[in-house]
Amino acid sequence: MKQTWLRDYIRLLLLLMTATCCAVSSVSADWQSLYYRDHPFVGKVYSIKDKSWISPQQLDKNIQHEQFILLGETHTNPDHHIGQAKIIEKWLSLEQPSALVFEMLAYDDWAELQAEYSSQQSLASLHEKLEEIAGQWEWELYKPILEVQIKYQLPMVGANLTRVQIDEISSGEKCRVSRQGVALEFCDSLTDDMQASIKQLIFDAHCGYLPLEHTKPLLRVQMAKDASFALSLANMGNTHKVALIAGAVHVRKDIGVPVHLQRLDKQSVSIAFVNVDPGKLNIEEYMGDADLSQQFDYIYFTPSERNQDPCVEFAEQLKKMKKLTK
Repeated sequence: MKQTWLRDYIRLLLLLMTATCCAVSSVSADWQSLYYRDHPFVGKVYSIKDKSWISPQQLDKNIQHEQFILLGETHTNPDHHIGQAKIIEKWLSLEQPSALVFEMLAYDDWAELQAEYSSQQSLASLHEKLEEIAGQWEWELYKPILEVQIKYQLPMVGANLTRVQIDEISSGEKCRVSRQGVALEFCDSLTDDMQASIKQLIFDAHCGYLPLEHTKPLLRVQMAKDASFALSLANMGNTHKVALIAGAVHVRKDIGVPVHLQRLDKQSVSIAFVNVDPGKLNIEEYMGDADLSQQFDYIYFTPSERNQDPCVEFAEQLKKMKKLTK
């Protein structure tokens, strides 16, 4: 029973943490998301380091020679995936091969199918294979990225943990993730303050329905995933430029994948796609108590796919899960 509620919480956490992670100039008919398209930040990019607005074209130029780019998203926002695909295509170079690393694919599960996978296959057949191995994700939303992958025959690498591994980690049985002979310890990889930040994110994302004492196993899973993502990136980075596709919280520089990459002596650039908030018309309002200057290198603002508070939208699911934890 414990593992059942935990798996359910983890699945819901994917939606809630990306929906609430950070709370982008004319209205364009190209936007897929329906809400707040007229917000003055829509389509704009903010450079945290320079404390200034830059164009998407300048962003492409700034990251052109970066080895690792981490593209954070709200999983359910189609404009985030369109934006990611555009960045990836501009970032590709003839000088060094490039690869894509996906949060959506468990490393071990995808590795079993890679022998069968051909980059020459159609989008439809790739989509079918991804649905087979990771059907919990809305792969139709990732079509823009998959089209780039097929067009340029980019290697695809899984970054995530299997369900069995997540169960072992959440129960405290394991504190290490390994890839091709390289291992990372994660239980003590973050300071107490960093871990407290993640716990607070988990608690806030569950809108108070998850008892605080139950955040510890989810904290372990979050740290293990970030370490796992970093290992997949670093291993592929020995021969390729690498782009990570993951939820925005995972690409945070202060608590996410970049922390673990630094332990492997790898530097990265973190780009977060963020939904605009109709009540926030100044960039400082997006900083809030959690300083975004410590979280990302660039913020790319888009319309939102939802106009409802996630705590209201998922209230019934959260109430049911809370009962399972008692």
